[in-house]
Amino acid sequence: MAVPFSGYGTAVGLVSIMIAVSGILLGLGIASGDRKLKELGREELYQSVMNGVIVGSLFAALVPGGIIATLISSLTPAGMQCSGVLSQNYAICFANNFLVGLTPVNVSGSSYPTLMDSALSLLLPVSGIYGAVSFIASLRVDVVVASFSFSTVLQPVVSLLSYIISALSFTIASLEIQSMLLYFVAATSLPVLLPIGLVLRTFYFTRRLGGAILAVTLALFVVLPLTYVMDAQLVASYSQNAGVIGNVSLAASSIKQNVTQSLLGKSASAGVFSGISDALSSFVTYVEGELDAVMKVVALIIVEAFFLPLFSIIVTVVSARELARILGSEISFGKFDIF
Repeated sequence: MAVPFSGYGTAVGLVSIMIAVSGILLGLGIASGDRKLKELGREELYQSVMNGVIVGSLFAALVPGGIIATLISSLTPAGMQCSGVLSQNYAICFANNFLVGLTPVNVSGSSYPTLMDSALSLLLPVSGIYGAVSFIASLRVDVVVASFSFSTVLQPVVSLLSYIISALSFTIASLEIQSMLLYFVAATSLPVLLPIGLVLRTFYFTRRLGGAILAVTLALFVVLPLTYVMDAQLVASYSQNAGVIGNVSLAASSIKQNVTQSLLGKSASAGVFSGISDALSSFVTYVEGELDAVMKVVALIIVEAFFLPLFSIIVTVVSARELARILGSEISFGKFDIF
């Protein structure tokens, strides 16, 4: 049977050694009648046995086909493929693809674009619209001694489009950060943090620290990716139309082209005033028909990229705290302790 994590042999060896040492201490305490030595030996023997139970439980849970591996596979939608460290945990693989994957993900039998694809598919056409509207807003009409600028009329719309672009840019950065966090969890949980936690929990002076590291490791490796699976299920439950982003992107690109062509074409053939009038008319039509849909999609992406991950962090922190108590340790997360 494959070893589920590196350091397993070391952990088993240390547990065996500590059981022997604690047994010796207990025997010396009983033989000498030293109550403190006997209590120390009894406590160390109990903790060593508990360490053995923890090591055995982790082996049974994390080995392929074990409890945790089976649970993760059963709760995570099928169809995801990852390479390298991301393949160690199917839930992490799904979460990473859900965030920044190149292909749509399958949730509840339906295909949904990844969050990165959704953000980028809006950012590009909205940036094009922003450029077209900014160009119109920069125009000035000079007639003899009078002049008129459209920036006063269009500046609120330009500001709104700028806000949308900023929000989408921050969303893309957030998705990349979350993807790197998942990669870090996959790369360090089993190979690094878990063995360190097991080793530190073996010794008396570092037992609480080791328990805390074990609790954080299990929360990051199991709970955190599963919360992303739950987030994807929530998104699928309230997402009315998986193709709405694509429809908005096509409409936005078409509007940008129509506004620009109307402005330039009419200006050349029918005069500046007619060209600008037609361009503004096209833009007003866009505002009335499509801007509301764009804002709804942007708001939905922000919820998926910021608020649902915040919920995942809270659940992970609470899980780590409760696991630490089970392992005989304590973890304080400051203001998160109110949960």
